Amino acid sequence: LYTVQKNLLYVALTNLDACVYQVTYSAKLITTAVFSCLILGRTFSFSQQTGLGLLMVGVALVQVSQVGEMRKPTGEHPLVGLAAVGTACVTSGFASVYFEFWLKKAQDFWVKQGQVFFF
Repeated sequence: LYTVQKNLLYVALTNLDACVYQVTYSAKLITTAVFSCLILGRTFSFSQQTGLGLLMVGVALVQVSQVGEMRKPTGEHPLVGLAAVGTACVTSGFASVYFEFWLKKAQDFWVKQGQVFFF
């Protein structure tokens, strides 16, 4: 899963400006929060939900401004880059939450330490 994520990030970097890539990739916090709710059953406070909402609005504004621009003559394709970053955000969020879920399933302390050591 991490190999796919790194390849998607490479595709995104070749098709987006660096600042748009950075702001858009910060959406992995949102996907991680969603997967935390779905897989781990976590709940978030009002201030945490507000912060995630503001982050979502900021990422959406950057994406709309990037898609609205014409394609640059250097061969950049903004829609391909945004799709790659979005998929990388989803894989990153899922991988991190699933790893945490897997570690919390183990009951023995030494089993947990071994899992963290090997992964």
